[in-house]
Amino acid sequence: MILVVGGGVSGLSAAYELEKEGQKYLLIEKEKMAGGLCRSFQVRGYTFDYSGHLLCVKDEGVLEWIQDLLHGQMSSFERRASIYVEGSWVPYPFQANLGFLPQELMEECLGDFLKQAARRNAPTATYEEDLGLWLVTTFGEAICEHFFIPYNEKLFGRPLKELVPQGIEWSIPRPSVEDVVNGALGAKNERLGYNAKFHYPKNGGIEEIPKAIASRLKSARFGCQLKKVLLEEKKAVLESGEEVEYDAMISTIPLPELLGLLDPSPPWARRGVEALKWVSVRVLNLGVRRQGISDQHWVYFPEKEFPFFRVGCYSAFGPHLAPAGCSSLYVEIPGHTVRQMGEENCTRKTLHGLVRCGILRSAREVEVVFPLVIPVAYVIHDRERLELLPKISDHLREWGIHCAGRYGSWGYGTMEDAIIQGKEAASRLLG
Repeated sequence: MILVVGGGVSGLSAAYELEKEGQKYLLIEKEKMAGGLCRSFQVRGYTFDYSGHLLCVKDEGVLEWIQDLLHGQMSSFERRASIYVEGSWVPYPFQANLGFLPQELMEECLGDFLKQAARRNAPTATYEEDLGLWLVTTFGEAICEHFFIPYNEKLFGRPLKELVPQGIEWSIPRPSVEDVVNGALGAKNERLGYNAKFHYPKNGGIEEIPKAIASRLKSARFGCQLKKVLLEEKKAVLESGEEVEYDAMISTIPLPELLGLLDPSPPWARRGVEALKWVSVRVLNLGVRRQGISDQHWVYFPEKEFPFFRVGCYSAFGPHLAPAGCSSLYVEIPGHTVRQMGEENCTRKTLHGLVRCGILRSAREVEVVFPLVIPVAYVIHDRERLELLPKISDHLREWGIHCAGRYGSWGYGTMEDAIIQGKEAASRLLG
C-alpha cells in the first residue's frame, strides 16, 4: 500500500495516478477538504483564494487533463503585470521594459546593463554564486538597485549574499540585449517569462482544480493528521492513534515538518529541521466597492515604503469572483514584516500604501478585509539547502519515502510543476 501524505495538487495528482492504475493507496490530509494552498473562501459574495494561485503550463497535456476534469471550464489569460517604481508603472518584466521609467533612470539602467553584457561576453568574466552577484552579473547594478535587490530582500528578509540562484533562476526572465534595448526605446516586451499566459477556472476559485481531482479518488481521508512516522516499521501514526502500514510513502507536506515527525529521528533529519528555512506570508484579501479597480493581474512593489511586495486583482481573473459593481484584491506581506510592524499597524499601512500608489481612491472603499496566513510560503534557497537537500532526499528514499511538490521537495515551482512531480512520484513507484 502506498501512503500519500498531503491533499494539495501534488498529492492529489499522485493519488490520481495510483487510482488510475489500480494500485492500493491511501491519501491523508489534515484539513477537512482537498486543495492545500489551492483553496478558496466565500466571504460576503466575494471569492478569495490563498493569494494568486494560477495555472501556468509548458506541457499542454497537463492543461488538457485539467480542462477535461473541469469539463472545459477554464479561462485563458495573457498576463498583465507590472512593477511600481518611483511612481511609474513598468510592465513586467522590468528589465525588458525600461522605456516606461523616467528618462534619467532608464538611461542609468540601460547603460549599466550594456556594460555588464560586455563584461559577461569577455573571456575572463566570472562571478560568485550568491543571488545578489548573480543578478548584478546578469542585469547590471542599476536594474538590481531599483528592482531586483530591494524586491527580493523585502520578500526574503535577508541580504541576497546569503542566498543562491540555483533553483529560482529559471523563474527570472533573461531577455536578449536586443530586447532590453528595444524595451528602453519604448517597445513593450510583455510575453517573456514562464507566466506570460495562465489559466483560471471560469466558475468558482482556484480550488475547483483540486476539487475536481479529489472527486475521482476513492481512497482519501480528510481531517486526518499525521502525527508520527515509524521508520523501521513503515507505519504512519495518525493523531487519532491509528497506525497505518505502508510499503512506500509519497510526502507532499513541507519537508521540515516531515523530518520532525520521523521516529527514530536520524541525525540528518534533525539537521534538516534546524537548517531548512522559509518565509511565511500574510495575505490581505480585500473586497472593494468599485468595479474595475485594476486591469493588472498583479503588481510588484520593491520600494520600502510599501509593506507589501505584491498586489493582485482577483476580479481581473473573472467577474464571478466579486459581487456586481465591486472588485477584489490580494495583498501579500512577508511574515517578518508583519512581526516587526504588528498586524493592525501593517493593515493600516497597507491600505495607506494602496491609496498612495493609486489602486485605491480611499480606504473607505474597502468593505471586506479577509486575512489569511500561509505559514510556509517561500523556501529560502541558501547554501545550506543546496548542500543538504540531495542528501536528505537520498536518505528518505532509502526508507521508502518519496517527496514531491513545491514544499515536499522543498523548492520553488509552479502549480504545473507540483502536478507533474506528484504524477512522476506515483509512476516511479508503479514501476
